[in-house]
Amino acid sequence: MLTIINSFFLNLCILFTLFTISFLPFRNRPRLTPKSPLKGRILLGVQTGVVALILLANALPLEGILIDLRSIPISLAVLFGGWVSGTVAAVIFLTARFLMVTDGAYIGFYLAVLTMIGLVLPISLLRLKLDNTRNTLLVFTTISISVFGAAIYYALPLQLFYPVILAYVVMAYGGACAAYRLLQELRRHFENVQHQQQLARTDALTGIANRRLLNEAMANLNVEAKEYALILVDIDHFKRVNDTYGHDVGDDVLRELGMLLVAESEERHLVGRFGGEEFLIIMPNAKKEEVSRLAESIREKVSTFPFETSAGTLHITVSLGACHSNDIEVDSVLKHADEALYHAKESGRNRFILASQSA
Repeated sequence: MLTIINSFFLNLCILFTLFTISFLPFRNRPRLTPKSPLKGRILLGVQTGVVALILLANALPLEGILIDLRSIPISLAVLFGGWVSGTVAAVIFLTARFLMVTDGAYIGFYLAVLTMIGLVLPISLLRLKLDNTRNTLLVFTTISISVFGAAIYYALPLQLFYPVILAYVVMAYGGACAAYRLLQELRRHFENVQHQQQLARTDALTGIANRRLLNEAMANLNVEAKEYALILVDIDHFKRVNDTYGHDVGDDVLRELGMLLVAESEERHLVGRFGGEEFLIIMPNAKKEEVSRLAESIREKVSTFPFETSAGTLHITVSLGACHSNDIEVDSVLKHADEALYHAKESGRNRFILASQSA
């Protein structure tokens, strides 16, 4: 009995270790469901199939058959990826099991085929109607215990069957629940990490990129883009807005302007709050004419846009300064853009100036 328990316990240790490692490729992806892209479901099937194989390599050999907890990764594959993941995992497992046949002893392989069909087919059909919950996994585990119990009963004498099935039931239910909890905790942990990373790179007031993310993006420009441009946007007379209506209204204006800049820019652009009432638009792979076109579009749109605030509708204007890379370093591009913004403000505000510089 102790040998049987030790074998199953070793299976569980291997299972939890491999699940932790194999989860890593999915950590930054959306949660897998039976409706997820096919590539992700196939990858899940491959991973769980490999896990089942490693459990098989550490199985308990009795009376010509190999007893292990392969049903747990197969069931989890169906739970998260549906029939596609379960079928891929089963095919990988059975292929390897066939290659392990020696001296014409096919009884173990035949039982493996029957148990895989008896497990994957019903739980795949049930997954169409049941949600991704622990209770669903327990239903799958009950089916797997019935299927594997029948196979063990057929293959083993009664004096071996009873201790094996007792240990199998305890380990299968306990292992399935523990594996499900492990995967849920891993998902929750990495989602929390992603959330914290997003907060660290997002401006708390406007919800767009903050200065840290903008600086990171600019640091990569010389490597990732052959040419690029920076546009600085500054609200005209913003201090007057704060002094007249209060900082809450000023915050309303900043939030709405941030959304407007994002809406006017293209998806490949990065829009962020550079500090105070100043915003920065990073335009990778941009031509000079694109810079002027976007900047003038923003200036005109802002000048006529009704900014809805807690004090009513306000109208503001912005000044813009920009610079195209023109083979100079990003620090110089930003400096030229800032100088252009200064000249735009000094020459009357509500205008755009594109810096002219030499490489």
